[in-house]
Amino acid sequence: MISNINKITILVLLLAVAILSGCISQDESSSDTLSENASGNASYRIKVATTIAPLGDFVKAVGGEKVEVTVVVPPGAEPHTFEPTPSLMMDVAKADLYVMNGAGLEFWMDKLLETNKRMAVVDSSQGIALLQENEGEIDPHVWISLRNAAVQVNNICSGLIEVDSKNKDFYIKNRDAYLETLKALDVELNGTFAGKKNKIFIVHHPAWTYFARDYDLSQVPLMENEKEPGPKYLGEVIDLARRSNITTIFVEPEYNPKAAEVMAREMNTGIVTLDPLAKNYLKNMAYAGREIAKSLA
Repeated sequence: MISNINKITILVLLLAVAILSGCISQDESSSDTLSENASGNASYRIKVATTIAPLGDFVKAVGGEKVEVTVVVPPGAEPHTFEPTPSLMMDVAKADLYVMNGAGLEFWMDKLLETNKRMAVVDSSQGIALLQENEGEIDPHVWISLRNAAVQVNNICSGLIEVDSKNKDFYIKNRDAYLETLKALDVELNGTFAGKKNKIFIVHHPAWTYFARDYDLSQVPLMENEKEPGPKYLGEVIDLARRSNITTIFVEPEYNPKAAEVMAREMNTGIVTLDPLAKNYLKNMAYAGREIAKSLA
């Protein structure tokens, strides 16, 4: 009996030692990781969460290999009605920095911030001259302007420096290089649109307001106050399109193109998809500029 008790006691003691050793090992490992990250470990990447893919592209352009980016609104989702999933909330809870678009796009932002109150937050729309939509609300599509994008990139750079000041020069160098590319494309598009007599282009959803402002264009939406058009309004747009010799209607992959298809059949015009949320921002803006310019010929 005593022998059995001794054996049991020894087993319990060994198990306790193993458990304690494992706990100490885990704590030491976590402590080491935090210590290395805090001291500027080259292998540690700043965790950045952001709302949409174009902003993610800006973060990667400035942060390079020093950032790890999570985009909250997935491809194909509509930011105006999007609700973050629990898994995304968990990813954001791990972020060092959140880059928001601002201008009212993230109506769900308070919910996200509750997951990580220590996270630094950058409103990338700070410093941008905001435009109003038809119903008096702020137009949140600020990134669809190369000039606005330059302001957003500057704000993102400041945010990265705030959370990782040791790599300030790295972020500034990347920012400046990207700003030069933005400026070059802006100059190119400005020259392209300056020679166009027709300034009107038709879109399904009015996301290109800032783009139109930059190049003195007139964006005519099929959606009436963010809703599908009624017969009267659609008829007015068709009349305008005929008078202006419009040959193209621009649609977005996030919206049902039914109204655009009706008008295209009526007018015998083409339909071209432009995606404001495409990942490669520079490539996408160059493509959009070419397509809109062709529609003005």
